[in-house]
Amino acid sequence: MGLVDFLHRPWARTLVGFLEAIHDAILIASAERRLVYANQAALDLLGYSLEELQAKVMLDWVAPPYREGLARAMWPGGPAQPGALELAFVRKDGSWRYARCSFLYPELEGQMYSAAIVQDITQPRQTRQSLTDADVPYVAPNAIEAERLASKRLEALYQADEKLYASLELDQVLQALADVCVDLLGADKSCILTWDETHQYLITRAQRGFTSQFVQLMNEYAGHGLIAHAARSGETVVVQDTHQDDAVARQITDPEGIRAFMHIPIRLEGQVFGVFSVNNLQPHTFGPEEQRAFTSLARRAALAIQNARLYAQAQGKAALEERQKLARNLHDSVSQTIYGIVLGVRSAKAQLAQHPEQVPATLDFVLKLAEAATAEMRALIFELRPDSLKHQGLVAALARQVAATRARHGLYIETSLDSEPPLSLEAKEALYRVAQEALHNVVQHAHAHKVYLRLQQQDGKVELEVRDDGVGFDPQREYPGHLGLVSMRERIERLGGRFYIASSPGAGTTLRAELNLPSG
Repeated sequence: MGLVDFLHRPWARTLVGFLEAIHDAILIASAERRLVYANQAALDLLGYSLEELQAKVMLDWVAPPYREGLARAMWPGGPAQPGALELAFVRKDGSWRYARCSFLYPELEGQMYSAAIVQDITQPRQTRQSLTDADVPYVAPNAIEAERLASKRLEALYQADEKLYASLELDQVLQALADVCVDLLGADKSCILTWDETHQYLITRAQRGFTSQFVQLMNEYAGHGLIAHAARSGETVVVQDTHQDDAVARQITDPEGIRAFMHIPIRLEGQVFGVFSVNNLQPHTFGPEEQRAFTSLARRAALAIQNARLYAQAQGKAALEERQKLARNLHDSVSQTIYGIVLGVRSAKAQLAQHPEQVPATLDFVLKLAEAATAEMRALIFELRPDSLKHQGLVAALARQVAATRARHGLYIETSLDSEPPLSLEAKEALYRVAQEALHNVVQHAHAHKVYLRLQQQDGKVELEVRDDGVGFDPQREYPGHLGLVSMRERIERLGGRFYIASSPGAGTTLRAELNLPSG
């Protein structure tokens, strides 16, 4: 199993989000001795990219004296208990890093993995050795403050998830990222820039703490400099003091008082979507722990951004489907009805000269067609202008839809509509769309003679029911390509409601949707 397979497991998102926030290095290997995951702390420890680590055999980046011990610990060849050992890793630059490794052997979806939790002990080891050589008593460094900061960052990242996933609108997700950076992780300013359509320039999509002049300057400059380098290379850019780095565009940073920054690429599906910029007003050393915290935040944000993009695509697809459906309705009903009116008028004109006694009957036929076209157009106009639901209400909208269906298809529909329910506009639209889709299904599939539509308020809820005497169907079966029932259920359950279907071949169909009324 490779990295991609591992990360696409259902539990991977939650697991990876947790592991990225841990300041110790984490390595996970499959039973086939292949690396399937390494967190950012592990990449920093070893000095390799994830792709470089996966291209090598795991034991290659372990110092030779320790390879046999690691092999026994990671792949014991039989039942294994958690344990620990000390070893040395060989970094990409050839230097050694000493570490204390604890081993676990989780079983996930029936597959065994070996997980190593790695704590870097190089500095304490070297300090201890130098103090021993000088015959000076060793005093362990105080790690309390470091642990406190690590705990604070971990808590901030948990809170960040709630803010990042609070919306499915892309701009709101990006703004939440900038707000989290400042409010929870202590940066002075933050901004997020994304590629324009040409993929040549970066555009400021969200910011916190910057002036409007900065945003304008950055948008003019953002195809160049360090921030563009971060976007094009996919590498994080860190500047500890803007006054000491000649690559910094100080005409941008000085007016805002920025003295240190970090530009972190945001990756989506292997491509750089944009850059997350963390800014401080004083020279600042971004240590490994702090860099990992901000990088972890960028990765969490990437998941939220991807969700927002998928939602936008789904909304666009839904809008396109609605327009196509409207076009079909115009073609299938209104245009044909108008054509019938034209033919009727021509017939009446011809009859007027030769058979005037037939004209009244022909005009009655034309009048009925005109009434049907009017009802149909009212229903279609309502679909084009959903704000009509807000101003005229759900009951009027349902009555209008029923009238259009009667006129269009000659279907007998009996209605029972209570007074206007005190629901939100979103809830009213959901019930209206369910009724619309249900009537469409009756016309297309049920071959019914009679339909009954009811809207009733009782026991603290609003209930919509559409019942027909048609051919029925088996609701337990899947019907590929027919997503109407799924869409109706999702609309109602997304609002905390309940959706029911009762049907069987030859026994008609009853569809019921329930939404709770607001309390008080």
